[in-house]
Amino acid sequence: MKADITKSKTSNEVRRKQVVSATLKIISEKGVRHLTTAAIAHEVGMSEANLYRHFTNKEEILLETVGKIGEELERNLEKVLESPKTPIDSLKKIFMLHLDFIEKNGGIPRLVFSEEIHGGNDELKGRILGTINAYSAKLESIIKNGQKAGLIKKDVDPKASALTFIGMIQVTILRWSLSGFSFSLAKEGLKLWGNYEGCISAKQQSIK
Repeated sequence: MKADITKSKTSNEVRRKQVVSATLKIISEKGVRHLTTAAIAHEVGMSEANLYRHFTNKEEILLETVGKIGEELERNLEKVLESPKTPIDSLKKIFMLHLDFIEKNGGIPRLVFSEEIHGGNDELKGRILGTINAYSAKLESIIKNGQKAGLIKKDVDPKASALTFIGMIQVTILRWSLSGFSFSLAKEGLKLWGNYEGCISAKQQSIK
């Protein structure tokens, strides 16, 4: 009996992951307005009735999707912070991992910038805002450590610098999405990163 319960739980988790992947794929290819439970079920290869065994409605699917996006970004952060790197190297690695993650999941920007998020679902907005705030706080901590180590300029405002970091990502992603994914996020990101590093690096300051 216990084995059956464990198998059922595993099956449910697998299905939920498949539904999230299908959701992002549909949004990437057709936009949020074409996202329906019928379309998601078809993409996963299950009946719509079976889909409702795992999720109550489309709103719950979107909440799960937003939650999984936040979890992946958090994993990237933790992965970088586990390795011995300078704060600036850590920031660069996080920056590039973020862009790489988005490039592999084109539905994310179309979801995050959609009316579905900004138009009235307070729970979805709260979930995304919470993710951004937590992400920003971790970046602030890295920047402060860089200042203590003398690698980041003392006059840099950690919070403003963290938000600038996120802003660079957001505007690059927005341009990428609006252009129909017509350029490499990684290459475009590297151009911006050089300027950002030059603005915060204490080494750059001492060279002048």
